[in-house]
Amino acid sequence: MAIKRDSYSADEHSILYAETGGCCPLCTMPILFQKKDSRKPSKGYEVAHIYPLNPTQSQATALVGYPVPSDINALENVIALCPTCHTKYDKDFKLDELIRLRKIKDGYLSEARAKQTASQHTIQEEVYEILDAIAAFDFDETALSPTNFNVSTVDKKLKTGMSPLQKHEIKIYAISFYVRIRDHIRTLEQQDQASVRILQNQINSYYLAMNKQNPENKDLVFNYVAQWMSAKTNKPILAAKVLTSFFVQNCEVFDVGTE
Repeated sequence: MAIKRDSYSADEHSILYAETGGCCPLCTMPILFQKKDSRKPSKGYEVAHIYPLNPTQSQATALVGYPVPSDINALENVIALCPTCHTKYDKDFKLDELIRLRKIKDGYLSEARAKQTASQHTIQEEVYEILDAIAAFDFDETALSPTNFNVSTVDKKLKTGMSPLQKHEIKIYAISFYVRIRDHIRTLEQQDQASVRILQNQINSYYLAMNKQNPENKDLVFNYVAQWMSAKTNKPILAAKVLTSFFVQNCEVFDVGTE
């Protein structure tokens, strides 16, 4: 018996539209458009099932061994696509395309969980001053000699679950700014050690929450921590990435990787 397609509520449509950022995830075309002589935008997307609602014989053959969702109509198994991409996906079904859409959708879900968790985590005001100081630093690649910095700590912590490119970015930030951030934090500790300690615990707490949600992907964990810090303080994301990289080296963020 064929499974009936659900009718999605206005709130559910809002979620599906918002997670795409307003563009079809496959072709990147806008999924809202403005008709001539109309003051209101029109919906230019359709709700597509990632795992087919009622697989055809050829689709069923391609899907052998691929897990079936517990609820085919759940929001976790649908995504907003433009009509052209939706039609092509259904009529020219390929398992590789399903895997691609599944990865995109999982990214949307991961980001939504991170934002929800971020709203529940506060951050000390001291981080504002630290980020402002980072943004004002002059870049001087001779400011730190190799003898003052043990880069192996970063290598050990990022041994598993992180891409080489992301690891390289963190190492560059840590090498370039570690001493200056450390000295700035020491100055703040002389003024109010308890507040700085609370700040470190807050960053570590949010890291642990992100690591629990994304245990195999340290790229996401690192970027979610930086995004949370930037959003909470309304400070530049680059400054937040620099400070997150400092805490990678300074034993406050990221566990040592498995040997």
